[in-house]
Amino acid sequence: MINFLLMLLGQIIVYMLIMLGDEYAGFLLAVIIGAICFGIWAISHIVEWIEPSRVNKNYYRYMLAGWVGPAIAVLGFILLRGEISWLT
Repeated sequence: MINFLLMLLGQIIVYMLIMLGDEYAGFLLAVIIGAICFGIWAISHIVEWIEPSRVNKNYYRYMLAGWVGPAIAVLGFILLRGEISWLT
């Protein structure tokens, strides 16, 4: 569980630093990677419900962090800045 939290915190820090450097590239990177990880996570869960496998439960935690981390970073960046400046 501690590895999950450390990975989540590390992702949030990295995405926030990228967004501070270049808001447009950081936002797109977080959204694209987050969407891909969410899709893989969702498909994995659906397949697991249909046919259970012996996949380690840590896989699902790490995939969860793969889309929750970018989502928290984007939402935090929007809340701190008040807007996304390249959209206005």
